[in-house]
Amino acid sequence: MQSLKEFTIYTKKTLSATDAYSILDNGNAMGFDEQLMVENAGFEITSELRHKHKGDRMLFVVGTGGKGAIGLAAARRMLKYADVEVALVGSHNDILNKATRFNYRILSDIVDIHDTDMDSIDEFSKMLKRSEDVIDSIAGIGIRGRLSSTLYHVIAHMNASKKYIISIDMPSGMNADTGIANRISVKADRVLAIHKIKNGLLSSHYSGGTAIIDIGIPPTLELFAGPGDVKSITRPKPMDSDKNTNGRVLILGGSGEYHGAPILSSFAANATMAALRSNSGYVYTAVPSSIAGDISRMSPSMVVRSLPGDVIDADAIKAIDMMRHNVLAIGPGLSQKAISNKNAALLLSMEREKGNIVVIDASAIRSIALYKSYIGKNSIITPHDGEFKTLTGIDLAKVDIGRKLHSAIEFADTYGCTIVLKGNETIITDGKTLKINKSSTPALATMGTGDVLTGMIASYAGMSMKPFESAVAAVYMHSKIGDMLFEKKGLHITAEDVIGMIPEQLKGFDSIM
Repeated sequence: MQSLKEFTIYTKKTLSATDAYSILDNGNAMGFDEQLMVENAGFEITSELRHKHKGDRMLFVVGTGGKGAIGLAAARRMLKYADVEVALVGSHNDILNKATRFNYRILSDIVDIHDTDMDSIDEFSKMLKRSEDVIDSIAGIGIRGRLSSTLYHVIAHMNASKKYIISIDMPSGMNADTGIANRISVKADRVLAIHKIKNGLLSSHYSGGTAIIDIGIPPTLELFAGPGDVKSITRPKPMDSDKNTNGRVLILGGSGEYHGAPILSSFAANATMAALRSNSGYVYTAVPSSIAGDISRMSPSMVVRSLPGDVIDADAIKAIDMMRHNVLAIGPGLSQKAISNKNAALLLSMEREKGNIVVIDASAIRSIALYKSYIGKNSIITPHDGEFKTLTGIDLAKVDIGRKLHSAIEFADTYGCTIVLKGNETIITDGKTLKINKSSTPALATMGTGDVLTGMIASYAGMSMKPFESAVAAVYMHSKIGDMLFEKKGLHITAEDVIGMIPEQLKGFDSIM
């Protein structure tokens, strides 16, 4: 693949806590393990500190989590340049993070690391008095709940000390998204932001200096979809959740041309089953009346709604309007003759007024080609190169990835939508942010798998109501499943195989609230 450096302008300039963890997870998946990133961060922080604080008496205040690992790594390196003391907020027995345990073990063999709790807060106060600079590496961006009494008092003592305080990534106690203090937050004179500045720092009244700390993740990595994108959009499932909790998806497709056995692999059914198994709360299948009975018999899990006739006309649109849903996926298996361009535009307009998300696939893409003004921020369009040509007049069949990226970004930006330009290197963009998913095999280049993807996108959108993020998560999981199936079955994969793997693969992202 050609250099993608020019496209890094389509990555986020500042990060939420979720964004930051997503990048770390994706980096891990690409081989940048946490310990490597911690060492890189420690090296860069040392470079920052030794230029202005060489020879100082320096107190590193570290936590037991991942942020503590960075502080410990930096403290170890600073031993060469400063008079270093280290205070651990909590007990070393509470350290669970692998990188933190590793760095604690190495550093504790060289210097004394003082466990700090409410009983030893006076000793911590003495350490503060001996120091000139204080390095805050206590609480990370993922802290939940109210700060503990010990952490509260540690931060209060740090703030009262009037020492020069340097916070790693974010001042401890400050919410990484909002900038609001959790009871209290460190009053830092300088912040060394990890990889990128967090949103909360811009939202707070912080007025100190900021530097960016490189942890070894290249900027182009943020352009690639990964497990972090799935994790970031998969919210915990409440114990009291029911079928209505995770959204309602309506799949609109099928045609009178399909009967009997062909219906078993029809695009509408595949897309629906994919949506069901991607944890959608409730899924309807709206199909022409001539095939509704056959579709109903395919699975007892499917809720089939018969349209009044075999075309999507004004009466069908009224019927669709009555079906409760927050996501409409239109196109799988739908005959191009079944819906006019005008009625497709009317349907898009109706869904937009309701605030619903619309996933537009297959023949439905051709139907909206003349009415692109009805596309908007609620639209996710999933063309391959040929459908993109119909939509825009641009032939991408034999162009390089750079031209494809520019074309997809321009279209999404012009119409304010999310586009999923399918291919071996699938491009997902809303015109402002860009992701690329590179398939390892051609295993998914078979009939029906695109319709499975449509169902997965609709399902994620039903849960999150975030078009771009839903598309990225679904595309990555769809591709990941294809790669795993290739290992088992080679190129002999069906759409049903993909559907069958969805629960197994999504299980790794499950959590209960």
